[in-house]
Amino acid sequence: MPHCDYKKVLRWRYCVLFILLAPILTLLLFSPPVHADGGFPIIGVLHAGQRPEGIAVDTRTHMVYIAYEFPSFVVGFDPIRGKVRWKVATGESATDVQVDITNHRVYTISIAKSGETGSLTALDGGSGKILFTANTAPGDDGLAIDTQRQRVYVSSSDTGIIDVFSLTTSPTGKISALSSTLKVGSHPQAIGVNSRLGRLYVGDRSAHTVTVIDEDSSRTLATIQVAAEPVQPLSVDETRGLVYVVCSTGQELDVIDGHTNKVIARVPVSPYPEGIASNTATGRIYVAGEGNKETTFNDVNSGTTITAIDGQSFELLGTLQVGRAPDGVASDPALRRIYVSVEDSDAVVEISDSSNLPL
Repeated sequence: MPHCDYKKVLRWRYCVLFILLAPILTLLLFSPPVHADGGFPIIGVLHAGQRPEGIAVDTRTHMVYIAYEFPSFVVGFDPIRGKVRWKVATGESATDVQVDITNHRVYTISIAKSGETGSLTALDGGSGKILFTANTAPGDDGLAIDTQRQRVYVSSSDTGIIDVFSLTTSPTGKISALSSTLKVGSHPQAIGVNSRLGRLYVGDRSAHTVTVIDEDSSRTLATIQVAAEPVQPLSVDETRGLVYVVCSTGQELDVIDGHTNKVIARVPVSPYPEGIASNTATGRIYVAGEGNKETTFNDVNSGTTITAIDGQSFELLGTLQVGRAPDGVASDPALRRIYVSVEDSDAVVEISDSSNLPL
């Protein structure tokens, strides 16, 4: 065969080979989010990034928002259609996400890898459009929103500072903020708000206390002793006035009556608990048992379960296997679903919120 004809044949073969391999290469290099439907009790599993941590649900639109640590971005997931609607990069390591269901805005906090700076980002829950950004104090942060006062709190356990952002929105939709700071304890991290009572709750991870602050006067109303190392998130049931405190090294869930500022229950849970969901269709409380102190990734000692607790009696009901290192937990009572971010499995698991869970 003439040399020029051989080159043509070789080029043709390479073209055919490239056409055949192109779909595979595209999947490897540009892997899209994958959502797989399941059955019972696991309804589905979402793979949209690495190391999902914070998770929040807009109970009016049913959108689910997930903060991924590395690389740092937030995902807006539509569970009804089973599709990721948007993905937005934020900072260098997203650590928490919350949603304001009154205006469908999503708030996320992130920290720089150096640990020298932090940031707060507000996004449109439907489109993922960035609406507002602000610098925050560095550290292992917590995030809470007062939907009535349109106030956002960001804690810094490293500096002992809580950044306060009082938000206003112009007729054109532009967000501006009046910022201030609170000094509460030495290592504030877990924070939560009861907007009906106008109370800010701050958990200090070294003093093992929860401080109750009047939002309007900034006056300290009470300091409550809890088990060792209260961690973010601190969940508040505004209807019942209860405050749920996940205590990591104390390995228990402490329940505070927000009207009396007294601990009314101490429930033992799995080692190094982290996330919690309390507003559920079954009235149950679900606590994620991460199983480690987040000092290493893919720890062989990572937990694999969530703990179910009766929301009335606070009786321990049992545990459910969900994957390695469960972290954030959120619920959608209308859809009867629980969402769990499973860090070491790089997955978000959708679970049926049913009284028939195989615990």
